[in-house]
Parts: sequence; C-alpha cells; structure tokens
Amino acid sequence: MKLIVFIIVLFLMFFKTFAFVTYGDCDNDGSIVSEIIFPAAGVVQLQLVQPDKRDGPNLYPCCLQQGVMILENYMIYKDDGSKDPLFTFVGDRTWVNGYDGSNILQKDDDCDRSSFKCDQLYEGDYEYTRFDNFDASKLTPGDAIIVSMTTYSHCYYASETICVGSCKPLFHMHYWPPPN
Repeated sequence: MKLIVFIIVLFLMFFKTFAFVTYGDCDNDGSIVSEIIFPAAGVVQLQLVQPDKRDGPNLYPCCLQQGVMILENYMIYKDDGSKDPLFTFVGDRTWVNGYDGSNILQKDDDCDRSSFKCDQLYEGDYEYTRFDNFDASKLTPGDAIIVSMTTYSHCYYASETICVGSCKPLFHMHYWPPPN
C-alpha cells in the first residue's frame, strides 16, 4: 500500500513536467499558413509564416523565439464528409523548424540570469517550409480536399511547456498537381 501511495505522490509531483498549455489564436501569435501547393504529383508544400514578435501582457516571458515551433495533426481529408484522414503527415505534437525541448527558452533559468541575452537563443526560420510525400493514386486532379493542422509558436518552458501562440487552420481546396 505504501508503494502505491508513493507512486501516486511521485506522479502528482512530476505531472506538470508533461503538461502542455496554449494561449492565443491565429490573429495574435499563431503561425499563419501562407501557402499550400502541390508542386508535383504526390508532393504537398506547406509554408508557415510567424507573426511579429512583440512585448505583451504577462503571458510573455523575457524573450520570444521566431517561427513555428510545434506542428500537430497535419492531415489531408477528402472533402466528402469523411471523418478519417486520407493522409497524416504529422499526428502527435512534433517539434519542427529546428526546435526541440532543449533549445527553447527556459523561463526560470534564462530570464533570471543577469548575463543572459535573448539573441543567444536558437531561432527557427521566420518562414518555415516543409515538403511531404503522399500516395498520389488516392487523389485525382480536381478532387475537393480539406487540409487541417494545429500550429504552435512562441513556446517556452516554465515547469511545463507553454505556447503563447496556437492556431488551427482548416482549408477547403482542390488538388491540382502540375500537368505531367
């Protein structure tokens, strides 16, 4: 019994380590989708652009890093009422644009050090572009599709990962690869 109580107490002590908090929306701090194109059959190009960094209310730590930091649920669906994605490029939250849990701002450590300079932090690309391959035989030119994802930006660590910017864009479009 003591072991079970110890495990529960231990879990509750470290639970916040694995927590994930988001604020904001597409208009304020979320990465904005600037382009989704199909440069070749079976290839999708996604370009995300980061809003400007700025000082703000107490949600912000001492520094903000640029560019999208995490991508989640990046999928393509056929626009026919289907609930199952045709393609999943990123499922669970995934660090992108060169970021990972070790190179984001550590608020308690970095903001409190008097010798710390914000320009010492890693900076991802302001305009992040990714290319993903898919099975083009599942789509025909002109098919109506839905592209969805969740983007996270301005993330930092303060006993849990906090992302000030998040956005859940959803696009209804047609699949038009270039002609052969």
